[in-house]
Amino acid sequence: MLTRPQFDQACKLLVQEYESSRPSFATNALRGWLWTEHPSVSSLGYLSRNSNYLSRHLEPFIHIDSNDNYTEIDEAAAPICIDTEALTSQQYVVYSATFQVPCFYFTMYHSNGAPLSINELLSSTLFRPDILQDADTTTFALTRRNTAFPLLSQGDHPTTGKPCWFLHPCETTIVVEELLKEVEKVADSEDAKLLSWLKMWFVVLGSIIDVA
Repeated sequence: MLTRPQFDQACKLLVQEYESSRPSFATNALRGWLWTEHPSVSSLGYLSRNSNYLSRHLEPFIHIDSNDNYTEIDEAAAPICIDTEALTSQQYVVYSATFQVPCFYFTMYHSNGAPLSINELLSSTLFRPDILQDADTTTFALTRRNTAFPLLSQGDHPTTGKPCWFLHPCETTIVVEELLKEVEKVADSEDAKLLSWLKMWFVVLGSIIDVA
């Protein structure tokens, strides 16, 4: 868990470390973030950035045999993903006072500015393709079976009040700290420990969505 001051410090350290780094597969999830202070309340700062994604549509798989014969296989049996429309996502990392961990909030829009429905969100390249396994979807939430809280639901941004989608942070502490135990190098300063914690949080987040 992180206290509010620890969260603020970890976020500022992350921005400082990656603000001038070059794009790479290893660093893309950590690049491009900006620290934003609340105009009047110092304890309500957050990270933010804009990212671009694509929509996915399922298309029937076309098999070509050695004699150049085309066979269209049933779409439900063997779909392939076609990435099409460009989408814009506004992303935020905010502090959850309830769970004392970072929490990922975001919005996503079509190229014409219209917000995506939950089904459109889940079929975008933001989400990992296996996210729908063992999960139930409603208009407003995605819930994995045998869990107490929805994985994905709607809520207002804690600082700006803007309507967003967010990923529930209920088990974040357990997962992050278990992974940190597996890291051989132990951070030797408080700042290094805070930054390592936040980086590992991004690793956990990356198992659900593509934050690159």
